[in-house]
Amino acid sequence: MSETNQFDVIVVGAGAAGIIAGLVAAQRGATVLLLEKSVLRGTNAQLSGGFLQAAGTRYQQEMGIEDSPELMMADIMKKNGGVANVEVVAEICRRSKDYVHFIADHVGLDLHLNTTIKWYGHSAFRMHAGPAEKGSELVAHLRRAVAAEERITFVDEARVAGLLAEEDRIVGVTAGIGDGRAEELRAAGVVLACSGFGNNRQMLAQYCPDALDAVYIGSETSTGEGIVWGMALGADVEFMSAWQGHAHVNPKYGTHLSGGLPYLGSIMVNVNGERFAREDLGYSELTPIILAQPSGIAVEIFDQRIVDALWTNGVFREAYDAGAVHRFDRLEDLAAAYSLPVEAVRRTVTAYNDGTRGVAADAFGREPSGTPLTAPWYGSVVTGGIAHTQGGLRIDPAARVLTPAGKPIDGLFAAGGTAAGMSGLGAAGYTSGNGLSHAFTTGLIAGETAAAAVVPAT
Repeated sequence: MSETNQFDVIVVGAGAAGIIAGLVAAQRGATVLLLEKSVLRGTNAQLSGGFLQAAGTRYQQEMGIEDSPELMMADIMKKNGGVANVEVVAEICRRSKDYVHFIADHVGLDLHLNTTIKWYGHSAFRMHAGPAEKGSELVAHLRRAVAAEERITFVDEARVAGLLAEEDRIVGVTAGIGDGRAEELRAAGVVLACSGFGNNRQMLAQYCPDALDAVYIGSETSTGEGIVWGMALGADVEFMSAWQGHAHVNPKYGTHLSGGLPYLGSIMVNVNGERFAREDLGYSELTPIILAQPSGIAVEIFDQRIVDALWTNGVFREAYDAGAVHRFDRLEDLAAAYSLPVEAVRRTVTAYNDGTRGVAADAFGREPSGTPLTAPWYGSVVTGGIAHTQGGLRIDPAARVLTPAGKPIDGLFAAGGTAAGMSGLGAAGYTSGNGLSHAFTTGLIAGETAAAAVVPAT
């Protein structure tokens, strides 16, 4: 700790957005205090699949993948129905390659472009990941980078009580450090990167009531304080009904399957052994549809080809190793194991295979892939979950927090789940990768902007 409790930048929250904000500010010469509620209880980035959506990266160029920020933005805006802060989304897409290159070059994670899965709504392969394709791998590298940065003072189990304001300017935070009483910690700029409110039932009931029945799979620490603090000081909020669902959550196991399964050919059946939706329409959009099924569950059915394709995916392997995925030689055995009507399952799979061969139209409009499902069969019970919320404090393209009149609150920045996202309203507007790409890019921008206010340009 600084003897004077004075820093250039204070970052509240050490998830994806907070860590990159702190690293970027420090690399620009700022002294940074990085406050984390609880490393032990984890972050949303740590619990994610670790896929990084970005356009125009060197990894795409090396593989001859044509993509651009403009195309990425068009995909995002199409999925969210045109409901977003257009200027912020444009800046996130424009800068997305920068955070990917920063993670590779300055954090030291060996990244690759995943070309196994073409995610729904993506016009190009633009999902990058580390070797394990797992969020915990990503966060582990980020934390090591923080530990190596001399200009960052990192404090775990920090009890942040709120913001300090003087004459319409944010000048720091009030926080308890260790066993000590709350004290004033001062800085020229404060970055709120303390996630959304996925684990705050009261805020969910107010803003996202359609998510209340979903299984929460995000961090325990996502309780919305940063948004509340900003609102108390006159900040505006946007898109508070937005949330990211996950349609592949394994009840009782504490795991979830890869959201890429349907893009490789998996199907879902309800307890009646019948399909009920186009499975590849997007795992967030599919979540309320699964929850509306009898008992709020489904059985996801896939085959050996799909298992082999996902074998290196960390999230899928986690579920597989936990016992949430089961193998069967016969389709009849799969149906019996999950108490599904055997004849209904047989008819359903036959009809799907006819559709994927192009013999008949798919009942839900899926495009024929030409690759039917075959034995051996795999099954997994899934339900709908909520990973994180997507609404938050309104920001401008420089990550400055704004009032309802559009005026920046001096000294206050927001990033990640504390800042309004780019997924529109509800669960249907989420595009795969929106969460981490928004978090890392707004964090990078917030770190740059906050540091620029105190460190002279060279």
